Amino acid sequence: MPRFARLFEAAADTLNAYYQAIAEGNIDSVMALWIDEEFATFICADGSHLSGLDSIRAGLSAQLESRPVTVEPLDIRVYDSLGTVVYAIAEAHQPVEPSSTPTMVFSTYVMVHERGEWRIAHIHASAMPDEAAGQVAAKMRHGQGPLH
Repeated sequence: MPRFARLFEAAADTLNAYYQAIAEGNIDSVMALWIDEEFATFICADGSHLSGLDSIRAGLSAQLESRPVTVEPLDIRVYDSLGTVVYAIAEAHQPVEPSSTPTMVFSTYVMVHERGEWRIAHIHASAMPDEAAGQVAAKMRHGQGPLH
């Protein structure tokens, strides 16, 4: 096994911790995963742009309070290099209300290795157009994965 294998697996641990913290609505746990720099940014699926940790905390707190959600990754593409990992993911954002329909989202997560840990530096989420969401669903049903 190459020396770097565990290094990049740890980035996946950070992503999984993010999904878990979002599902729990735990803003402190979510924010603990971000890089400790004010250049951190989050472009939300609704188009809002959060720049800096205070803005990200406020924006995520408002989103989690008004519409709690679980995030299910449907397809993950990983691009890694020393010190940086980028995830391109097709996700289903399922509201906690059982009768609600999930929102299909394309998300990109940029993680950097900082002080021995993987931290989120940037998230860019875009709502999938209905046509693309239909294509993703059809490919998933046929076992192809959404991005083939």
